[in-house]
Amino acid sequence: MRWILLLILSLVPFLPSVSGFVLMLLNLTFIYSIAAMGLNVIMGYAGQISIGHAAFMSVGAYTSAILVQRFSVPIPISVLIAIVFGAVVGMVLGFPALRLKGFYLAIVTMGFAVAIEQLFGAWQALTGGHIGLRSIKLFGNDTVSYYVNLLLLLVCFYFFRLLVKGKTGRALAAMRENELVARVFGVHLTYHKVVAFSFGSALAALAGALYAHTVGYIAPSLFGLAKSLDLLAMVVIGGLALEIGPFFGATLYTILPFFFSRSGFSLSIIFGTMLILVVLFMPRGIAYHAMNFWLRWAELPVVWLKRRIGKAEGKFVETSLARLHYVEAGEGKPLIFIHGNFGSFRWFKPILGRISNFRTIALDLPNFGFSGRTIPTFENYVTAVEEFIEKLQLKDVVVLAHSLGGAIGMKLALKRPDLIKGLILVDPCPIDGLPTPTENLPYLELYGRNRSVLRRSLYGLLRNVKDTKFVEQLVDDALKMNPKAIYAHAEELGRFDLTGQTENYRVKTLLVWGDMDPLLTREQMEKTCKALKARLVVFNNVGHTPFVETTDDFLKSIEAFLREVGT
Repeated sequence: MRWILLLILSLVPFLPSVSGFVLMLLNLTFIYSIAAMGLNVIMGYAGQISIGHAAFMSVGAYTSAILVQRFSVPIPISVLIAIVFGAVVGMVLGFPALRLKGFYLAIVTMGFAVAIEQLFGAWQALTGGHIGLRSIKLFGNDTVSYYVNLLLLLVCFYFFRLLVKGKTGRALAAMRENELVARVFGVHLTYHKVVAFSFGSALAALAGALYAHTVGYIAPSLFGLAKSLDLLAMVVIGGLALEIGPFFGATLYTILPFFFSRSGFSLSIIFGTMLILVVLFMPRGIAYHAMNFWLRWAELPVVWLKRRIGKAEGKFVETSLARLHYVEAGEGKPLIFIHGNFGSFRWFKPILGRISNFRTIALDLPNFGFSGRTIPTFENYVTAVEEFIEKLQLKDVVVLAHSLGGAIGMKLALKRPDLIKGLILVDPCPIDGLPTPTENLPYLELYGRNRSVLRRSLYGLLRNVKDTKFVEQLVDDALKMNPKAIYAHAEELGRFDLTGQTENYRVKTLLVWGDMDPLLTREQMEKTCKALKARLVVFNNVGHTPFVETTDDFLKSIEAFLREVGT
């Protein structure tokens, strides 16, 4: 989606209905987005109050304009110097933040904004005084300015994300929530406060320089206290500590005057009213609710389509609960693969038909893939697999079960040890269940409504898989899971508990686990092994799916076990 949006933005100047006025509005939107992004770092992530952010815009604007007009410095170099100078000024202002916070810091930053405005107004010989500087050299026409501003906005956003998503961003967030706790955990408060002010000020200085060379005119009043309050409103309305919050705030600030220019209403009243409404009813900002809407509704047509396209690759077997789809390869003794949650037969394609002397069979459990629907309980799944084995008249079956499928495999081995000769558990549900954390429950619904969210989740599990086409196929298969089963499976995994029921367990079992699995711990796997009298094989630097991530090594690790149960 981001690439589609970027393509649209890159083609805007060529649309026939786009005038120079519209391009100027977009240019100002980009510029204010950069400035608000900087303030978002200071206030949203670092938790430091700044009411004088526009002063750094004026520093950048006057620095670049004076260098170009008075000293004939090329614009790219003058802009770079403005960024550096803005960062240095921000660093100097950042030091008072070491001892001040809250209301007192707000007063200091507000005083700084007023002082800078008066300084540039009084320094008439260099800055033009309160009249300002005119005829500042531009980047070019509106189209050239548009692409320059868009490109620099994307560059700023890239570095902004590097900062807030990395170690520094986590330290800033800790400092914002509680400075004492952050200090206890080793966060250097002095360093991170200065970094936040320097980075935020550098972005504001860049925005000021871009404003000067886009509009061609600057004056101290353009960057006064009122502008600082406007930037503050942009960040709050858009969403504090949200990556895309500044874009929403800046867009509203720039576009609203266009719609209300002939209404006679004061823009300050309109923007102030919006600020009050957002604080009262949308305290997390417009961007938060926009993202929430997008996650819940925007990709539903894609999900609907993905659930209905695709052709089954294998055969079907009718059971009393549902029709089961399966694929098979190889000859010999039967080895059945049972997939995990949001899975399908396709997960086992890397090992399907590659195990000598075994007829490998990968099936879709009921409610998954191309199989039919039924009530989503583990008991029903166990019954379906049991009937599947009997319908195909399979004898001395070995079962390889992964993740949620591990719970099905364990229950089946306890229920019908006469059918199961051996069980290989791969990163399985622990013997005492796998409850879903309460904070993760709201995300479960998104898995059935948004392909992008589900895709990120599966990529997080498949840490070492490089075949992106294969993973995309797994995502499409995952969308075919019955949406009604999403919460049901979470409840079933939470209730699953075979503790105390395995005294008479007699199926030979091997448990394989990747030590980088984000869902399962070594303690859980060792407890499961002990209950099932199983042997544990650990793969280092491997995630949730060793048979996909390191296929050859996985096959070697189960060879001896298969020879043992195959005799």
